[in-house]
Amino acid sequence: MTSLPASSLVETVANKIKQMILSGSLVNILPGERELGHRLSVGRETIRKALTLLERDAWIAPPRIKVPRRILKTTEEETVKNIFCHPVQEKKEILGFLTPQPLKRLAQSVLAEIYTISKILEEDGISVRIFEAPWILGNNPDKRLAKLVTKSECVCWILHRSSEQTQLWFKTHRIPCIVRGTSYQSSNLPYLDRHWAATTHHAAQHLWNKGHRTVGLCLPPDPLKGHQLMQKGFFSFAEQGWNPILVPTPFETPLFFEYLAKAFKEHPDMSALVATRGNQIVPILSWVEARSLSIPDQLSLVSLTYEPFMERLLPTITYYEENQTKTVHKLIRMLRSLTAGKNIKSISVIPEIYPGQSVSLHAPSA
Repeated sequence: MTSLPASSLVETVANKIKQMILSGSLVNILPGERELGHRLSVGRETIRKALTLLERDAWIAPPRIKVPRRILKTTEEETVKNIFCHPVQEKKEILGFLTPQPLKRLAQSVLAEIYTISKILEEDGISVRIFEAPWILGNNPDKRLAKLVTKSECVCWILHRSSEQTQLWFKTHRIPCIVRGTSYQSSNLPYLDRHWAATTHHAAQHLWNKGHRTVGLCLPPDPLKGHQLMQKGFFSFAEQGWNPILVPTPFETPLFFEYLAKAFKEHPDMSALVATRGNQIVPILSWVEARSLSIPDQLSLVSLTYEPFMERLLPTITYYEENQTKTVHKLIRMLRSLTAGKNIKSISVIPEIYPGQSVSLHAPSA
């Protein structure tokens, strides 16, 4: 029988499937190639080669047409072997998810992403731990970062909504990390984020095509690179008559209402708002309802992000969203390369617009 020239990735995937059998997460019958590929975040061709290795070593039965592969080696017998071959269990590695936001304020999409990452990386022997650190947006987080990173002993980090100073600290100390957001030019850390400048520019184009000229961009006060790019894309739109307005949106709802009232008083011709975060939608709708305004007849609304609760709103909200499954799998591949000591490149994701009923045609004033 000709031996299979397995690559390191194929061997890694084969070993992960073995561990799934040993742990009892795979019993008797092997899932299909598509499901295995999804769980391990690899392509079907890699799965096929890994299964050939497992078949060669008598872990699984040969394939049969329209019949699932059987698992030949039981969990019990292989566990006994491992007790004698590996009497000391290796310590599970930890991936740190560092965020300035309290867990209860993390967006549903972020929580779903963390859950998916933790389930997939579990097969690599890596657990995910969330670190809430509001102080990382402060002026001098260096000492507290040093203490946190040293104490946690994480193998690598995901930096969520991180400031420039936090990114520079990780860069200076050569701590393996990925920015889940956009990195600053000064840090030049690898990142995975939406192309915010392109997204806000497209939102401006979309509203301008509908006849809107004076439009507000609701921007949080956090000193994040992504927020700078949102503002840049929105204000760089240069069609004739375009009048972009910056509306500060603090987290405190009463103060948010004050800024909205001030913006509409100074710009009574403002006919649309762009929400940069999904958590801005409910306060905006509450403010609109309190003033007996109608969406979209008197005010159009676009959200640059999607949250599941938006599906229950009427009218349905026009929003932007990327394929979350593809995005998470890109992040997983980056993390695996990072933990393997490889250089990784940043990724900017272009979202799609999903038209709802919250944008109406508007006749621009003469």
